[in-house]
Amino acid sequence: MLDNLETACGPLDGVRVLDLTRYVSGPHATQMMGDSGADVVKIEGFAGDGMRIADSRLGSPDSLLFMTISRAKRSLAIDLRKEEGKAVLRDLVRQADILVENFRPGVLEKMGFGWDVLQEINPRLILVRISGFGQDGPWAERASYDPVIQALSGIQSLTGKVDDAPTVCGTVVTDYLAGLHAVIGAVSALQGRQRTGRGQWVDVSMLDAATSMLLSAIPEYLNLGETRTRRGNKNPISVPSHCFECGDGRHVHITAWTDSEFAKLAHAMDMPELAEDPRFADIESRGANDTAIETIIAGWMKRFDAVEAERRLMAANLPAARVATLDEVAENPQLQHRGQFIEVEHPVQGRVTVAGPAIRYSDSPEAETPRIPMLGEHSAEILQEWLSYDPARIRTLTETEVIRGPEAANREA
Repeated sequence: MLDNLETACGPLDGVRVLDLTRYVSGPHATQMMGDSGADVVKIEGFAGDGMRIADSRLGSPDSLLFMTISRAKRSLAIDLRKEEGKAVLRDLVRQADILVENFRPGVLEKMGFGWDVLQEINPRLILVRISGFGQDGPWAERASYDPVIQALSGIQSLTGKVDDAPTVCGTVVTDYLAGLHAVIGAVSALQGRQRTGRGQWVDVSMLDAATSMLLSAIPEYLNLGETRTRRGNKNPISVPSHCFECGDGRHVHITAWTDSEFAKLAHAMDMPELAEDPRFADIESRGANDTAIETIIAGWMKRFDAVEAERRLMAANLPAARVATLDEVAENPQLQHRGQFIEVEHPVQGRVTVAGPAIRYSDSPEAETPRIPMLGEHSAEILQEWLSYDPARIRTLTETEVIRGPEAANREA
């Protein structure tokens, strides 16, 4: 277990992470740690993480969904229902810096690995716990998935057209938010351990993380008694901020927040007089006359296709963009330049292209082909490296089905 995190191999090089997570929030968090150089050991039952079989579009044994959140890890298949398996996990805990789990509250305790037990095994361990509602409170044991949290947090009530039904976001935003908060909490706790020499637990609630991104919506209610509702594409504090349909049926989003930006927009439209019009002279006036100004802009946008409208707005140095389709995102020259789409290697299914790390480090070049681990692929390797188990002991654990290697694990999964 290392305290010096500043190495040339990645900021978290030398940090050992035990990953007891599944599905999205936890695996996303541990993948970020692996991308930053941590040695992440994914602990799986003999059936593996359920995400491995979420789809079969790329064949078998593993799904595309699993591959998007499972690079830069090693897999240890272990039967934690057996006392021998729990003994192996206790040995691993002694050598770990961080343990991440996203079970329902109480499950880790029922397994015999509550915080008091973990502290006794390894006082320097950092335990990161991700759940729908946190480890305490009246809803702590309530079941949850991302859409449920989007509903309860108010995100759905703010998403969608004014007169339409509430709408979920197009991705599992609260899962990813919880994963991000988990990484921040883990790294902060590592820094705290530098000072105190002791580990601590980190409690991440998906609901907490989701409500933290509502900006001023909750404070508006608590302080002003105002309840924000769905506004479609409009922004209540920026006019214009809207998606406008162009002549080809595509849409371009424009946000001209400041008075100077609105003046640029007026000149780009060859209507400089709009910036002097008392109805639109400042943000407050534009807010009171939002329909009028948006009608004028909509008429101008209809004169061009989306590519030309975007070109004219960009030439005026305005914050504006076409609403990109996913194929356009995949071919985006900025993302291509940044290397945001990378190939990962799967031992059986070959190379697969996925979204890469969103963080870059000046002294930590990325691996060319990060690996996707097969179920149980590294079982023996991890027990040798982390625990110095000899081959005979590992063979016994395998023969008694306490652990499994890749052949047996993936044959039965």
